[in-house]
Amino acid sequence: MKKIFGDIISTVTVAVLFFAILMLVVFSAVSYQRSVKISDANGNTRAVLSYIITAVKADEASRVTIQDSDGMQVLVIENESTGYGQQIFYRDGKVQENYGRLGEPVAVDDALVIGEAGLFRLDLKADNLLQITTDLGSSYVHLNRG
Repeated sequence: MKKIFGDIISTVTVAVLFFAILMLVVFSAVSYQRSVKISDANGNTRAVLSYIITAVKADEASRVTIQDSDGMQVLVIENESTGYGQQIFYRDGKVQENYGRLGEPVAVDDALVIGEAGLFRLDLKADNLLQITTDLGSSYVHLNRG
């Protein structure tokens, strides 16, 4: 009888330990998935809000304008010496960038995705201040226009 009781205690102990390890693995996987989602969201926010600032500041001698192309706001960072420029715009929930000839329509099908946002608005404020507004937040960049 003691042997059967000992076997039952051992089996229950192994089952409890197995269940505890299984629960730790499940909770760890859920926590990892949550941290990856947060990291992805933070990366997207950084990409959308800081990419434009970096693009504008990288070529401060260029002319920066906001144009309308097929009902879209397009931020154009001109390279006047080449006749080309960066074109940053919002379409289908994505902030996108294209590099194209100045004065021509934006080639939206060839654009690279910078990040995702629910809202994207560009405003040139007084004193050469560019405001970038998204549902992720707002950023400002001072335009050095000589």
